[in-house]
Amino acid sequence: MSRYISSLSNPKVKEIVQLVSKSKVRKVFGVCVVEGRREVERALACNWEMKELWTLEQASPIVGIPESAEHFEVSAKVYEKIAYRDATEDVVAVFYRPDSSFASRSKILESARRIVVVEGIEKPGNLGAIMRTALAAGAGAIVLADPALDPFGPNVVRNATGALFELPIFMGSSDQVQQWLNDSGFTGYITHMHEEAVSMYEVNWAPKSAIILGEESGGLSSLWLENGYENIIIPMKGKSVDSLNVSVAAAILLYQCAGSQMK
Repeated sequence: MSRYISSLSNPKVKEIVQLVSKSKVRKVFGVCVVEGRREVERALACNWEMKELWTLEQASPIVGIPESAEHFEVSAKVYEKIAYRDATEDVVAVFYRPDSSFASRSKILESARRIVVVEGIEKPGNLGAIMRTALAAGAGAIVLADPALDPFGPNVVRNATGALFELPIFMGSSDQVQQWLNDSGFTGYITHMHEEAVSMYEVNWAPKSAIILGEESGGLSSLWLENGYENIIIPMKGKSVDSLNVSVAAAILLYQCAGSQMK
């Protein structure tokens, strides 16, 4: 049974506004805020556990809502307060975020043939695009080393268009991630402009390959450059082009790796 809320001063309204706007609060509660019917339905289809459902009054029902989830039907002014999209829809849901530690889901990495690792990711649009490409290219997971954003934040959810719910996500420090890659048997390939770098066309991709990328603004830290990973580059034509968007680079390398592994 739903509960109707029309007041902006209601404590539950204040709580969800905090969840939408503050990553620290989301982390404390261990949740992710999802807006839009398509996104909510995709999260449910991927067996994410729903905590709360917020719908605009008289909105059509969502199929598959668990009985354990609280349901709040709200007035237009309340919905406008809690929605984070400009062109808003009529559904916002709070889901528990999955465990992103390696210890809890180590078997996923053990069975994966290719993954993408991104250090210091800063922009939600880039991360969302990488998630979509990684899922499409058959990556087993995405690993975030020292991320500078909340990968479960509203803007990442929006840009990932559902890939966030299906693609396993792992997070840790760069030291931890390197240890986890070694323990899981991955060969790492870093992307760093260097005279000794090998063209991606000449790489003999390993059966378990980890493509390691840095944020556009700073690239990879020295921790990744000094540990013996194979250095690869994407050959580029044109005198005025010396770099690619990190999500574009991820897409090119993931599909190059996938094609090689299929041979």
